[in-house]
Amino acid sequence: MKKPKLRFVTQKAIEELTRDLNFVFDLEDYQDWEFIVGKSENIEKYIKHYNFEIDDDNKFALMEIIIQAIEEQETDNDFVKYSEIVQELLSENFQLHEHSIFYWSCFDNENLEDCWRITPLMRSLWEKRNVG
Repeated sequence: MKKPKLRFVTQKAIEELTRDLNFVFDLEDYQDWEFIVGKSENIEKYIKHYNFEIDDDNKFALMEIIIQAIEEQETDNDFVKYSEIVQELLSENFQLHEHSIFYWSCFDNENLEDCWRITPLMRSLWEKRNVG
């Protein structure tokens, strides 16, 4: 299986999204920033911001925050609701989020029970785009 080109959250995206979305964090470095700053209860705010965001680096970083927020949804109904919204966004912007889709697909583990809840959705997206 061909892996996508690596992509990382940029310092500029961190600074802009922190300002725009009032993220609070206390880190000396920004490793895993995108997995730490989001709050699951603010997912609709993040999705709304994503839909108006024009910068690709910001959209990439914000999608990582959104996916993490989906993982942290407390109810199955909310998990499914936001997964469906994100599935559409990822399908529409597949190339931009190709690395994220591959990462969250957790292909290095065949046992889905040892993966994230969103892994089946990500694998489905990946396989639809990479058939043949």
